[in-house]
Amino acid sequence: MRSAAIVLRELHERIVEVAPELAVFLVYDRPLQVETRPALTHTQFVQRCVSEAQLSQMIESLRDVGAYVELLDGDQAFIRAVAANRLQAVSRRLKLVYNGVEGGIGLDAFQPGRKALIPVVADAFDLVASNSNAYACAVGRHKFHYFTLLRALGIRTPMTWHFRLRDGWDGGVAPPSGTTVIVKSTYESWSVGVSEDSVFAYDRKQDGLIREIAASIGQDVCVQTFVSGPEVCVPVYATPERFATTPVRAILAKAPGDPNAIMTFQDVSRKDALTHSPYPEDEPGQQEMIRSAIRVFEALELGAFARIDFRVDRDGSPWVTDVGVSPGIGPGSSAFRSAHAEGLSYGEFVRVAMAATLAYRDLLPA
Repeated sequence: MRSAAIVLRELHERIVEVAPELAVFLVYDRPLQVETRPALTHTQFVQRCVSEAQLSQMIESLRDVGAYVELLDGDQAFIRAVAANRLQAVSRRLKLVYNGVEGGIGLDAFQPGRKALIPVVADAFDLVASNSNAYACAVGRHKFHYFTLLRALGIRTPMTWHFRLRDGWDGGVAPPSGTTVIVKSTYESWSVGVSEDSVFAYDRKQDGLIREIAASIGQDVCVQTFVSGPEVCVPVYATPERFATTPVRAILAKAPGDPNAIMTFQDVSRKDALTHSPYPEDEPGQQEMIRSAIRVFEALELGAFARIDFRVDRDGSPWVTDVGVSPGIGPGSSAFRSAHAEGLSYGEFVRVAMAATLAYRDLLPA
């Protein structure tokens, strides 16, 4: 099997070749959306919007090789442009819609499954949507559902329970008393709702705290057995052959060597609070982690490019802790750090992130 570095380099060469025939429509949420949906503040929506500086870097990375690039401000702007036949009229043979919309699921905010909207609309108008299809986008943004599925398929995941904001424990089933758990939002990424108080030994007295966490972000939460150990991110590509790039370890500036440290929203959103470094090949569980990441990718029917996150326990066993249906592709992202370890510059990585979908759909030259 060819190395990941070789496949990524080939992908880059192939997208550069077709770039003059390529139009890329970047669909990203913008902060002004909060003006019409104030409830989005509960999920730190504004803070999670990709910055103008990062978007400019992405746009220039694609224009540098001759691609046409246009930025659309969220799902409504994309739908209006498609309905007006404006995107279809762009005179480029290949038209790729990059699905960068966030969740923001909460009371009086967006409804669940929002990320599935972009691939559904794109497909209806014969455009190519990036990465995963609508089904995978929907199930991949509901932690309780996909953890239940993965566990049923024999993939090592922590025990997971669901606490509904309106109804309490799903099926009336709560964690056993004394279990050390972590509380996470059901629908969100970016550690939304996670704070230093989110890990504790559960008993029925903690139901009030769990309800408070759910109410603070306006949505249901998953309660999961907490796994102590380093957090490791594994990007996976399908071109269409499936392969993983270098696993990278998340390093928190506040506690770089603490196996019990947790990643809060502040850690993810604050500059220099979170960095990534390649996970050494001789560390326990690396090869099992790569195999498991590809297995998760297949089980959830993900496409083109995704990221699977793990925590590695003291015995060296990797446990799946999160799934990134559309990984962040900024300069500080784990996906870029992994690609950089394979020899790519940032501009090359952005182009490869777009090329993955075209290769997955057999739209790149061999």
